[in-house]
Amino acid sequence: MLILRLIAVLMCATLPTLAQIPSYGIDSFHAPADRRWAGITARDVDAAYKLLLENHPGAAPALHDTSFQHRLAEAHAAALTRAHTVTSYNGYIFTLAGFATAMGDKHIWSRPAFAVAYPKWAGILLSKRGSSYVVTDTERPQASLLGAELLSCDNISAADLAQKSLGGFHADWTVGAQQTQAAPWLLVDEENPFIHKPVACVFSKDGKQQSVTLAWTRIKRETLLPRLKTAIGAGAAGFDVRKVGLGYWIALQDLSAPQTDDVLKAVAAQKDTLRRAPFVVVDLRGNGGGSSEVGREIANSLMGQPFVDARLGIDSQSNCGGADGAWRTSEDNINDMHYLLTTVLAGGAEAQRIFGEIYHDAKAARARGEEFSASIHCPPPPPALPVSQQPPSLMRGKFLLLTDNLCFSSCLAVTDNFRALGAFQIGQTTDAATHFTEVRETYLPSGYSLFSTLQSVDDPSSTSRVGPYEPMLPYNGDIANTAALEIWVVKFAVPAAH
Repeated sequence: MLILRLIAVLMCATLPTLAQIPSYGIDSFHAPADRRWAGITARDVDAAYKLLLENHPGAAPALHDTSFQHRLAEAHAAALTRAHTVTSYNGYIFTLAGFATAMGDKHIWSRPAFAVAYPKWAGILLSKRGSSYVVTDTERPQASLLGAELLSCDNISAADLAQKSLGGFHADWTVGAQQTQAAPWLLVDEENPFIHKPVACVFSKDGKQQSVTLAWTRIKRETLLPRLKTAIGAGAAGFDVRKVGLGYWIALQDLSAPQTDDVLKAVAAQKDTLRRAPFVVVDLRGNGGGSSEVGREIANSLMGQPFVDARLGIDSQSNCGGADGAWRTSEDNINDMHYLLTTVLAGGAEAQRIFGEIYHDAKAARARGEEFSASIHCPPPPPALPVSQQPPSLMRGKFLLLTDNLCFSSCLAVTDNFRALGAFQIGQTTDAATHFTEVRETYLPSGYSLFSTLQSVDDPSSTSRVGPYEPMLPYNGDIANTAALEIWVVKFAVPAAH
């Protein structure tokens, strides 16, 4: 699958020395209720619904994706119900966030044009460790709670509170990785009017329980965000090929960064050594996607292209959907394709050639009254050769795949392919997505936020859900600690790998 672009929603910040905001009356400020926000919110909800209805492949009648269509209708109705009660910008933000989250695909998002600059917090950040919510970052006077487990708040269990407060706004609660990503926000308050802000919580540490009345204070967003990111508990693989113990480690934090090409070249140059190594780890920690073709190139270098083609199918062939999926031929999608050709891809001749063909196919299909640029009626794939007749892998050692909860988008496709090639997955469970691809976002009528849609379906014959992928051997330590992780891999993961 060729991902031509993915708009990354990253909010970068530096870390000031002081976390708390001086008291200038900001802690007690509350914007007065304003009923005008109800109409603004309702109009933007309808615009977001129309964006998905007219442009998302799942909403196209020809695809017969009744599950997506029902989800869209229900999410729209629920968002409109909320919209009519909104009296603030914060209510507006979370109504749109709830609509996007209800669609069950993180490629569909609502991005506020203006973020809450001074959210409140209780001086406590939590991390999800297994089924527990553990304090991993605090401010005075809560420092003694570091390492404590949150049991309940206001007589609501930690698990139920997290689901009610975070599920539907910060995460699709059916995906464990998203629960982990959202957990640090549990005791952060952005004045979401649709949830309950706790007053007092019970923690457990060293066998003793402690009740804490929460003191909510304002904090600068740019101070809070890096700490939230750390509390998630994901890793950062970096980019290199290095020796670890008797084996080798291929670190690949991104599938489209400039450093990715350097890793591919290093793997190709050392392929004979890597094939003879007793084990090779492909480290995808922190990998949010890019082009899944990168994974295939690494697999070809490690195992040989005949083996990879036999297991995954010939790369240049597609049973249906075209080389880059079947694009829904809405007018706005085609206009966006033209924009990509004339701006983003203007400097790349090969990319222009490939995408130019897709663009012209989409225009021609629309002229014929067809909803997709390529066939969505998929014949069954040719039967795979029996394992005994497949070319052997050129890799002699064990093949381990390391993932964390941030693995998303094309990282999921790479994970799926590597598992099909015999990789032994270790680390954390991945995120999940769908077989819909190619993101674009647009401003909603108010100008207060942007909303995204997807434009193409990668393989209409496949199941809609992609992931989550659970490791054969989970890692319960700090997955960001590379040195400790390497020791664990050599001592425990390699012997466990089949």
